[in-house]
Parts: sequence; C-alpha cells; structure tokens
Amino acid sequence: MSTAKKVLLVVYAILAGLVLVQGDSVAGVWAMRLLAILIVIHLLETAVYFNLCKAAGGSLGKNLFNVFLFGVLHVNELKAAQLKN
Repeated sequence: MSTAKKVLLVVYAILAGLVLVQGDSVAGVWAMRLLAILIVIHLLETAVYFNLCKAAGGSLGKNLFNVFLFGVLHVNELKAAQLKN
C-alpha cells in the first residue's frame, strides 16, 4: 500500500473520530460534512471508473472498493498496471 493511501486512511480515521467524539460540536459537524462530500465524490469515481476496474482483471469487487476508498490514487495504479501489459 502506498504512502498516499496510508495517509488517506489516517485522514478518514481522524474525521470519523471527530464525528464520534465531538458529535454536535462545530468540529464534529464539519468532519461529518467532509466525510459526506468524500463519500459522494468517491461513489461518482466508482461509477466513472467501473469499466476500468472491470478491465483490470482480478477481483472486480476489490477494485471497486479500492476506488471507493482511494479514488484516483487507485485508478492511477490500475492505469499504470495496464500500461505494463
């Protein structure tokens, strides 16, 4: 797993932690908004890059999940792998 993906997971964990711990505070509300925005964006990316995930080989579900979590970070890896073949 790349460093960028690890950093993104840490960001998700921090935002989720703020939502759980801070709840109704300003920080909690903004963390929830950011998570909601990220979810919508990554759902759109998953739909846009569905065919790329399908053509990449391997587990379609795993590729779609990785695109949902990491967005263009995973898409770039898929594209790089296709260029090698």
